[in-house]
Amino acid sequence: MLFYLVDDHQMFAEAMKSAIQGFQPQADVRVFPNAADALHALRQHTPDLILLDLEMEGMSGTDMLNVLPQHGKHIPVLVCSGNLTPSNITLIAASGARGYLRKSETIAEVKDAIDSLLAGKTYPHGFQPVNAGQANSALTSSSQEHPLSPRQQAILTLMKSGMSHGDIADTLCLSPNTIKTHVRMMYNTLDVNSRVECINKARALGL
Repeated sequence: MLFYLVDDHQMFAEAMKSAIQGFQPQADVRVFPNAADALHALRQHTPDLILLDLEMEGMSGTDMLNVLPQHGKHIPVLVCSGNLTPSNITLIAASGARGYLRKSETIAEVKDAIDSLLAGKTYPHGFQPVNAGQANSALTSSSQEHPLSPRQQAILTLMKSGMSHGDIADTLCLSPNTIKTHVRMMYNTLDVNSRVECINKARALGL
């Protein structure tokens, strides 16, 4: 059983790892201090579960959720955060997470949440993630169709996090030429000529 634990709070991550191994002694819990490293590791491995913090430096947990589908792996994600406001819960549901857990919860509740997701259920009871098509609609500030394709949206997310084209290609398991082609298409769609203009235009449009 392989788990990815993505959290930049080292003390919490180590405590969570110990707690998981207490009730899952055979679990291989790999801790990642940032989302970029976890996404890169998906090239070689497919974890049974990802436990994900929302607020991290660089790429946020929500950003990682939005990039994950590009790997073609259907991995259940349990968001574990200290900032689960109603709006954040709505956002993670729209981003495809299968459940959420507050960092203040007990070990017994952590176990229940993990067991639920591994069994193909959601957590807590009543939590309803939406499908990919609904997610794109929910995450778009306009009622109109998103101007960028899902792959281009993922590339834009990684561009915003500061990744180079080479790093983006590596993260998404694509060739650098494929990334360059998508970036050119994004520039044409948004009517911009550079990465900075692209990111600024996307933010102005709420993309």
